[in-house]
Parts: sequence; C-alpha cells; structure tokens
Amino acid sequence: MSSQPSREHDRVRTAVKFAAAGEVLGGAQVAEVLERAQAPWRAASKADAERQLQVINTEFADEYHPDAYWNTAADHNFRDFFSWGHDHDFGWGVRRTGAMGGRHLEIIGECLSHGFFPPDLSGRKVLDVGCWSGGDVLALTGLGGAVTAIEEHRRSAASARRLCDLVGCKTEIVVDSVYSDRREWQGTFDLVYASGVIYHVTDPLLFARILFAYLKPGGTLILETKATAAAGSTCHYSGTLERGWNWYAPSREALGRWLADAGFPVDGIQILVRGNGRLLSCSTKREPVALRETAGFSRPGSWLEGPV
Repeated sequence: MSSQPSREHDRVRTAVKFAAAGEVLGGAQVAEVLERAQAPWRAASKADAERQLQVINTEFADEYHPDAYWNTAADHNFRDFFSWGHDHDFGWGVRRTGAMGGRHLEIIGECLSHGFFPPDLSGRKVLDVGCWSGGDVLALTGLGGAVTAIEEHRRSAASARRLCDLVGCKTEIVVDSVYSDRREWQGTFDLVYASGVIYHVTDPLLFARILFAYLKPGGTLILETKATAAAGSTCHYSGTLERGWNWYAPSREALGRWLADAGFPVDGIQILVRGNGRLLSCSTKREPVALRETAGFSRPGSWLEGPV
C-alpha cells in the first residue's frame, strides 16, 4: 500500500477558510477619524509649515524623485539611496510628497472601516514595522496610540525621527532589522502594524512569528501586502531579478497559512482582498503558543520556538 496521502486527504487539508472582513465604519466616519489623526501634526501658521518643509527638504532631499521612483530607483539596492515615503501635510497648503503618496492613510482608513482596530488607540501600545519616513507613525499616534517604530533603512529612520521632532510627535524609532528579534518586546504590544512590508522580507514565516511574539494575548497584527491572484496556497516569487525588492507575493490562502503557522488561530484571521488586488489582514493572538512544527525553523533552538 502506498504511504502517500490520498487525494481526498489532500483536498481536506487544503480546504482552510480564513474569514473575510465586514464593514464597520462608513466612509464619512473614516474621513472624520483620519482628519482627527492628522490634525495634531499641522503647523500653527503658514510660516511654521514652510519652515518645517524647508528643513525636511534640505536635510532629506530625494535622491530619486517620487514620480520616477519605481521606474529608476527600483534597479538599485534599497539601502543605497533615499526617497521620501509618505505624503505629509504640514498644513496651510504646504506638503511634502513621497513615493507612497497617501497610501498610509488609505490603508489605515480601510482598517478602520472594517473594524481591524478602533478609531481611538488611547492606552494601547503600538509597534509600526517598516515606518519609512513616518506617515504611519504620525497617523497611529494621532489616533492616540503609544507608538514605537522599527526601520532598518537608516536614512529613512532618520527622516521619520526628524519629521516627528519637527511636528512634536513623541515616539521611539529603532534603527534595526526586524529579524534582530528583541526578547524584551515579548508580549508587549496591543497592535503590531506592518503595511507593505512582508513581501519585502526573505523569510515571511519568521517575520510573522517574531511579530506574533511581540503581541500581548488579545493583541492584533495588521499586515498589508502585495499578492498573487492565483488559486490555492500559492506564492509568486520575484527575488532580485525583477524590480522593486519584492520576494514572496502570497495568495489569500498562503497568507492565511503563514499567519496560522506563526501562531494565530484560524478563526482569528481575517483577510480582505483590496480593490487593487493586494491583501489586508487582521489576526488576533489568543494566547502564547509554541510553533506547530520546529523542524526546519530558521532560528533552531531559539525562544521563538516555544510558547510566545
């Protein structure tokens, strides 16, 4: 008798269902909340706004203009140059535009509309992973969160730090790789926010496991990612032979499986297919759990294998 699993067995094992997201807040409510989140960071006068913009433009000039970013800069190692990330509104019609435009507010708005986290983050500790020039940091802090950010690109981290200092946003920005896992952060955060990051890392399961470890029981992980529309548990691999520093673009089911294997319960994983085909997920850590399987884990014998 063959030792291979039956086709029926394969079919049952792949029929994993991850929850879709429902709508909680309407568009007008979301717009109101986002306006509240941005208001604290606008300058008191046009002169102040222009001064702040001048400081940023002088100290953090784009080495590639945002309009050409994806066409020209994407051929280079991301650590070797700097371009501003998210648009920032200093108030009074004064803006710094970036390669990501207003995507940070768009994605946070979608999180709010689907109830992935509340419109008031007061009293909650938030980790922003891959903060770039600080757009997410300001928005999440503006919602009331006590935000810590981590960014491995030194120039980008410095730009976020400078912007926060100029507008009066008090937050910690750590310059480090997320893979330099910090056990002192174990069970610390109510919300971990990683927008547009997981497809830029070479070990997405380890990435998800580290972030699972940093959450408190009951805490939430938000991931937004490039995706493939292919059926089943599938990943599109780009690597370095395509532009954009992209590694694995998962299908909806593949993303769900990464999250389940990182420790999140299947019924605590919601995955939304966004209008542009990308994925937005919200996963709740119910309790500390050990890895389902440690064979082949990229941190053998580490604390991350146990119940975190």
